[in-house]
Amino acid sequence: MKQLFRDQLSPLELRSRLFATANKSGIYADRSRYGQGLMDLGAATNPWGVATFMDTRSSAPGSGGARVDSSFLSLGAPFGDGLTQSLGQQEVAAFDSLGAPFWFEAASFTVPSGGASLATRLNDFLHPAQLRSIPETWQFNLQEKATATEIGHLALTNGASRLTMAGPQGVSATAFHKPQALEGLSFAWSPAPLPGIAFGAGYLNEQDSLLGSSASGALGQLSGQTLFFTTELDTALPAGWQLAAQGELGMVGPSVASSQFINDFSSLSTSAFRLAASRPFANGSTLRFSLSSPLRVDSGAADLSLPTGRTQDGSVTGRDFSASLVPTGRQLDLTAMVEFPALGGDISLGATRSEQPRHQRDALAEWAFFTGYRAGW
Repeated sequence: MKQLFRDQLSPLELRSRLFATANKSGIYADRSRYGQGLMDLGAATNPWGVATFMDTRSSAPGSGGARVDSSFLSLGAPFGDGLTQSLGQQEVAAFDSLGAPFWFEAASFTVPSGGASLATRLNDFLHPAQLRSIPETWQFNLQEKATATEIGHLALTNGASRLTMAGPQGVSATAFHKPQALEGLSFAWSPAPLPGIAFGAGYLNEQDSLLGSSASGALGQLSGQTLFFTTELDTALPAGWQLAAQGELGMVGPSVASSQFINDFSSLSTSAFRLAASRPFANGSTLRFSLSSPLRVDSGAADLSLPTGRTQDGSVTGRDFSASLVPTGRQLDLTAMVEFPALGGDISLGATRSEQPRHQRDALAEWAFFTGYRAGW
């Protein structure tokens, strides 16, 4: 037992632990015959009671802290495998109700993003990116719990209500609101002297998440404020081809509260882009190709303090270090699609190949195949 607990429990604590974890049920409850009961080494070498994490400022292991079974960090897609790779084989110590340390891999408390769902990809497939049209009169549009089809920062607004106002001067504004979760504004301008070009900017305030990441227990509560800028281009090419391009850059101010592991974040930078080419044909069909990269963290780090054990006098020990949040790869999605009229509507067929999916450099390429039918009445 002394080696199991890495010589961090005193001889008196080891003896007390054997007594406290002994089997005192049934016939072994008779103290006059069995004293402290029947020794149970299985119970003595496993967490007793509720295992909790303590921060490195605590001097009383086992007296409180966040429960191990309620501590996690669910990573948003822009972070990819960045934090998980930075943690590597780092260990974190938790303490049971008797103050004994037990060690876990720190990375096991991070939940990697599963990437875009099939429903999101299908929606994006059926609604190819197009440059904003300029209305002849002012228009207003309200969407409740709208599905986000954007690849950039506005993908974070999925499920939020949207109120959009667009005017004949090429100016539009959209307000986003998701109760107790997110609010924001975005603006776009298509200058008349520069047809086919649009500029945009936006602000998002995530109240209980950070770029789609959520945390609990010892990882605290995350929030973030994002300012982003976007540029769009739509131009005609020879042979009837149309080229569309979109790029976004963002700056994120992260915040964390009530965390025993995360002391602070640096500012984050983010980016996303899409290139698309399309060509209509005389028979009404359209051929489309696109290359896109979803939102990704390009720079930023978290300052961590992980408890690593304790001294024999009961003080919690720890290690401070900076963990990069930049993923090891960049996801690239190459999509080919053909749309043709049939059955009174339009049928779409397409495929997407994702390189380095979920921004993981060593992940195998993934394929997705789609078909859709769209008609109006």
